[in-house]
Amino acid sequence: MGRKNELLCSKCRKRVSYKIFKRPVKVKIKDMELEYEEYYGICDNCKSELFVPGVTDQNEERIEELYRKRKNLITISEIKKILNKYNIEKRPLSKLLGMGELTITRYMDGQLPSKKYSDYLYEILNDEQKMKSIVKKNHTIVSNKTIYKVNDAIKKCEEEKKCETIAEKIALYIIDSNRGITNLFLQKILYYIKAIGKLLVEYPIITDECEAWRFGPVFPNIYEKYKNFGKQEIILDLPVDYAKNLLTKEEKQVTDFVLNTFGIYNIWFLKDLTHMEEPWLSARNGIDEEAASNNPIDDNLIDDYFEKINKKYNLKNAEGIDQYIHDMREKMSRSANC
Repeated sequence: MGRKNELLCSKCRKRVSYKIFKRPVKVKIKDMELEYEEYYGICDNCKSELFVPGVTDQNEERIEELYRKRKNLITISEIKKILNKYNIEKRPLSKLLGMGELTITRYMDGQLPSKKYSDYLYEILNDEQKMKSIVKKNHTIVSNKTIYKVNDAIKKCEEEKKCETIAEKIALYIIDSNRGITNLFLQKILYYIKAIGKLLVEYPIITDECEAWRFGPVFPNIYEKYKNFGKQEIILDLPVDYAKNLLTKEEKQVTDFVLNTFGIYNIWFLKDLTHMEEPWLSARNGIDEEAASNNPIDDNLIDDYFEKINKKYNLKNAEGIDQYIHDMREKMSRSANC
């Protein structure tokens, strides 16, 4: 084991390897008793507890976060979100908000904000329009460079929330589902919502046209919207329940159903699955599987194929989808062995 994973054990009188464990601990902070999971190190050799640099600081940060949450005060991690969201440093943010220049720095160093200032910070965290009005009012207090960066960040937030179609609203809901959604994975989930939504609620949930790209069906406008994330997880700073409130009850039900059935598989399996289905194959019309294409996938082809599959498997329930995917996986295996 490398030295970076070793510490000096006072009992063993030598450097030893160690492991980090956690245990429930109760602490009293001012007028409040808190219970949290404390992390600690144990020597692999003598099993005694070790002092691990950084772990104590992490434990104190957890206590601080928990205390602030119980007091309904903005946490340090939430203040960091504000800084990241608006691409601004601590001192310029303090000045822009009309606070003392070191106020945000002190809050991040552990000083508790007043309820008034905490609510103020929550407001700009959750509402970029509020931040926009503050920038307009106080733009002379900070540098032009800071104002440019903040305005650019606000514009990006507005673009991310801009939804002109049902597909865009559903995309936000999927991204906000805490499943580590990438752009490619998002496209496949949207496709299966389009494909089986009509079977579940008897009307098309998504009417946007999709195209038969190299890696499966893609909705071009939505792909372009999030392409800057590349292959990484799409991370948006959305207010609580913002995306959820954009959808009807039926739209949420269909989306959750697809996420909990098709969505449990990895992106590369879903890509291969769409490559075996008639709508994508027909739209490609003999084009090599690895070649680029933006041929549209006809909605009627999608409807006809999944209505046929539904008669065999009953795609209205999870068991039917499981069986369909099982049989398609078997077909993939046979093809690979040929």
